[in-house]
Order: sequence, then structure tokens, then C-alpha cells
Amino acid sequence: MADGGVAWSKSGALKIFNRLQKPVITKPNLGSRSRHTMIHINTPEELIVGFEKAKKLSPLVVIEEELRGYLFRGTLIGGKLAGVVRRDQPEVKGDGIHTVQQLLDEENKRSERNGPIFHKIIIDKEAEVELKRQNVKLSDIIEKDKVITFSQKTSRGCGGTTTEVTEITHPDNVQMLEHVAKFLNDPLIGVDFIIEDITKSWRKEQHCGIIECNSLPFIDLHHYVMFGQPKNVAGKLWNLVMPESKTEKLSS
Repeated sequence: MADGGVAWSKSGALKIFNRLQKPVITKPNLGSRSRHTMIHINTPEELIVGFEKAKKLSPLVVIEEELRGYLFRGTLIGGKLAGVVRRDQPEVKGDGIHTVQQLLDEENKRSERNGPIFHKIIIDKEAEVELKRQNVKLSDIIEKDKVITFSQKTSRGCGGTTTEVTEITHPDNVQMLEHVAKFLNDPLIGVDFIIEDITKSWRKEQHCGIIECNSLPFIDLHHYVMFGQPKNVAGKLWNLVMPESKTEKLSS
């Protein structure tokens, strides 16, 4: 698990902040779907801003170390891993030729962004803050392969994307997720974790950790992916609840 703690007062939040490796994040102790969450916190002043933001939604605020790597959701049905997706922030990758605005316009032309699932990336106040944090303007030409993000969130509603990665998930990582399911003894769990390389073991030298477990995860994340083949997680859940109704199609 990511190192951290829970505080109900500013003094308690600062106490946790002072012992953690920076940067840290703040988020409501209650589930919030990334709302009122703040990342990249390095100073006490930023910590207070994040604390007050999370406090609007929850009496208790989580302060924890910000992990390096990509955000993943692993969904477990009946103690077994049913699917893993990578969840990315709304972003573009530089090519050394086009401006950020041009790259953004091209990304928004994706056919997937014309439906109800994946939304177009918009430049709002939050995006402006994120670009400023990266010291980037829309008119800048970005070096090849450098990633520019437009939000601190990975939500599809703000332009985030998902990629199916179950088949390339390292066996040690599968075992770790199933161990979590066994420990929690819950038939349906969505585990959010951050790891630098999903194809390598969490036991190796890479920065990683679980950030939260969800008792009512959105299984549609596995059915509607922008990249890769969808996983029929709903079918696996149906087969768990109604085993006498199992069909070859649902269990695929």
C-alpha cells in the first residue's frame, strides 16, 4: 500500500505530510471518482489547499505518498483476476513537429471520442493549471515522445483513456492481486494500483503500490476500452452469481 494516513484536522494532515516522501496526494476518505483529489503536492501550502479541497466532500482526508508509474484497475471476481486495464490521463505525445494545440486537435478526431464513453479533451481551467505546472503553452512544439497531460484525473469524462493489459500482466502481479482478494474475502473487488511496468514483477526494483480497493467497481471499464480487446467481466460476475446459468459465451 502507498505510505500515508488519514486526518480530520489541518495539524494532523501536516503531521502526516512532514513524515512522507514528496510529492504526496490528498483525497477524500470516501469514494469520490477522483473528485476533490489533488496530486503533485510538495509544500505545506499546497497540502493545505488539497486538504481543504478534499474536506468539502469528506470529514476525513487521506494523505499519502504519490507513486510513480501508471494507474491500473484490476477487477477480481470470486477471488480470481477477471481483467486489468491501464487508465491514462488525457494526454498527447510530442513529435517534435506539431504544436500542443495541433496534437490535441488530432487526438480529438478519434472516432472513439464521438460516442458516450470517451469524451474529447477540453481546455478548461483545470487543463490550464496542468499545462502551467508543466511549463507548457498550447503554441509550444514538444520534443518527440514527451507526454503532455491536460488533467490530473484519469476519468473518461475529462478525456482519459483505457487500455486492456490483462494478457501482459506479470504472473507475480496477478498473484498479488488475487492475494488481496483472498485477504478481503469479497467476491467483487476493484483494486486501483500504480506500477511502472505491468509486464514486470512488483517484487522487482520498481516503484509501485495499491492506492485503494473498491467494493462496487465500474466493471464497464473492461467492456469499453479505447485500446485492446474488451474483457467480458460482466459474464464472469453473472456466472459467479448464477452458476447454473453458465454459458460458453458468458464465460469467455
